[in-house]
Amino acid sequence: MACQTPLPLSDTLASEMTLFALDESLCLLMESATETAAENNGEIPDELRQALLGYFEAFGTKVDNIANYIKSQENEARNAKMEIDRLQARLAAAENRVDRLKGLLKYFMETRNLLGMKGRLNTISLRKNSQDSLIIDIPAAVPTEYWRVSLTIGVPELQELRSRLPEDHPLRARLAVDDTGSMKREPDNSKLRAALASGIPIQGAELRRGQHIRLT
Repeated sequence: MACQTPLPLSDTLASEMTLFALDESLCLLMESATETAAENNGEIPDELRQALLGYFEAFGTKVDNIANYIKSQENEARNAKMEIDRLQARLAAAENRVDRLKGLLKYFMETRNLLGMKGRLNTISLRKNSQDSLIIDIPAAVPTEYWRVSLTIGVPELQELRSRLPEDHPLRARLAVDDTGSMKREPDNSKLRAALASGIPIQGAELRRGQHIRLT
């Protein structure tokens, strides 16, 4: 039977002990060496010296092992991200091709008043959507009451604004803290939908029941 060569002491310590345990042992050995040297005119026994050297080397090996493991995991993470990016690009490209082809089919069938097309194995149908879509054809024509503004200002300006409002003013509770200082104007979709659904005509906007392609 072949004999296995024993590992050096430093490698054995590095593989069996944690970084914390090695550090604690080194501290104890250093304290022991300091006390022994003080009692023996600065001399440290060879056995203690060798133990110190072994633990110092084991500590360095442990540090290298940990660093190498971190590097390997970072490399694995980079490779995984590259693969994720590649697959996401493929996903986006495939979804875009599907959307473009369905759009062409929808246009083809709508312009020819076709509700379905049958092949030997598949049927392509033009179906109505389950709910109306809000269509804003002319944003500039939509009345002001159907728009909302999101305003973000710096904290000092916000504090000054709040200080000028009465304590019972409802706006005090709606002011949110932000420090970017910008304004965003956008249609109030909920209000537009509710008004159009109740029969109120609104210039520049309408509810429209669209259609989609279905494969069976």
